[in-house]
Amino acid sequence: MFEMLSGNCVNGRVTAPAQDLPETPVEVAWYHWLWVWFAALVLRLWLATLRVHANVPRVEDKDGPFVLLLWHDRLFTSSLIANRFLDRPVTALISTSKDGGWLVAFFKHMGIKAVRGSSSKRGAAALVSLTRAVRGGDHAGVTPDGPKGPRREFKAGAVSLAKLTGRPFLIMGMNFQSAWTLRSWDQFALPKPFSRVDVTFEVIPCPARESDEPALAAHLQARLNELSGA
Repeated sequence: MFEMLSGNCVNGRVTAPAQDLPETPVEVAWYHWLWVWFAALVLRLWLATLRVHANVPRVEDKDGPFVLLLWHDRLFTSSLIANRFLDRPVTALISTSKDGGWLVAFFKHMGIKAVRGSSSKRGAAALVSLTRAVRGGDHAGVTPDGPKGPRREFKAGAVSLAKLTGRPFLIMGMNFQSAWTLRSWDQFALPKPFSRVDVTFEVIPCPARESDEPALAAHLQARLNELSGA
């Protein structure tokens, strides 16, 4: 869903890595949207059973958007948390793959906008599009270990995004009281119906342009791990 991006920020400009070749995003055919609608309905019913508790009643985002950070394995409840605790809309970075095409269609039903890109394809273009979305008032949703891992390893593209936009990070830590774990690269977690979900929001100030990106990425990785459970 929310994927990680590549590309470097140099003096406020975006430069693409040499291997970052353009790729046309795969879209879902119109006749598959009925299945997407049904899946979204099932998810809404599932999410409605969860008992969500957060460290704040509402995120204060009147002063501007955030760069939202959560691990890929916690994506199942991302739309629920965004819609319940945030006032501003969210634009998520979603991969250009066929699976990403399904997710774009799915997220549209859940009220989440999309920008297509990943760490290996269209990274610089996605960074530019996300920057525009943030400057237009949207939160930017990013999973810093997506789209294919390694699990919970923070890639520094989100730091570049924060530097370009001048906006702070908002860590979205989620702990599932009881969940099923899939045998995927990220050990994707599915909270069981009627179980408790504890959400911790933490604001990290916007990094200075001269800040050490690897060091900040390591700090953000540590905080995400501390707030997101196993």
